[in-house]
Amino acid sequence: MARRRARQGIALDVVIRAYHVGDRELWRNLSGAPGEAQALLPELASLMLESLQAVTSTLALAHGSETRARDRVQMAVSQRLIDLLNARTLDAEAHRLAAYLGFDVDQTFVGLAYTTVRPDSQNTAEPDLHFLNGPIIVHGGVGSVRVLLAQTDDQSIGQIVDALTTAAFRVGVGSNHNGVLGASRSLRQAQLALSATSHHSPVSRFREDWVTNCVMSRADLLDQEILRIAEIAGAHPSLRDTVVAFAESDMSITGCARTNHLHANTVVYRLSRWHDLTGLDPRTFPGLMQSVVACALTDVLSNSSGVEGNTIDSRWL
Repeated sequence: MARRRARQGIALDVVIRAYHVGDRELWRNLSGAPGEAQALLPELASLMLESLQAVTSTLALAHGSETRARDRVQMAVSQRLIDLLNARTLDAEAHRLAAYLGFDVDQTFVGLAYTTVRPDSQNTAEPDLHFLNGPIIVHGGVGSVRVLLAQTDDQSIGQIVDALTTAAFRVGVGSNHNGVLGASRSLRQAQLALSATSHHSPVSRFREDWVTNCVMSRADLLDQEILRIAEIAGAHPSLRDTVVAFAESDMSITGCARTNHLHANTVVYRLSRWHDLTGLDPRTFPGLMQSVVACALTDVLSNSSGVEGNTIDSRWL
């Protein structure tokens, strides 16, 4: 019975409580019976306690054995599905495995990729996500990167991201996509997004950072001039912050000055100084776009943990 309940996903404490309902009712009837039964209660109590211990131990062993076997199968199937999605082998097997794991293959999937903030902390424990009610999650790995695939709402995805970052992981989040094909796409997006994270910016969402994500996926091909601009941004944080703020203010000098508590002349000076140092004019659209990307690359390129994303397989592009 314990094995069957474990296969059904019923927790051990529920199984034990249900099994001993009969014992509780038996004791209630005996203790309420008049006459000679009362004299036998101490001996019966001793026998029932011995039985309780023996039965509970047997139930726990059987339930634990079946649970471990089920978990091994679950992990193997999950990793196989991840491998198929990673290879973009979206055949009938991928659909069957997704359905076996509890996914609705026609609904929305979200992929996440994560790794430790620092490369010297690979033994960081993963958070327990069982506090979430409802979401279906499978875990796997792609090389040294850990990934998960979820079918849940945006709020739960946010809770998962918060739990991972609290546990000192960098996280890349793919966009919402429907079907098994969408699951593969979201998982690939998550890995690209992970390549644009750093110690200072541990979370990247593909739908928001796709330009930087795609650039970082091939950072090893960037010209030295672009890397030099990223280094300049790192060496002059006030200039970098002003360039980014200028972009976020819709290229408005007064808007940038107001939101960042600067004088307008200070903003003009810093933009001009950036132009002098980098050769990019942030007051033009092409110059501003390239400047913002270079600023985004700064933390990643200066952090050795960010280089990991440069080795993403070309199949993901």
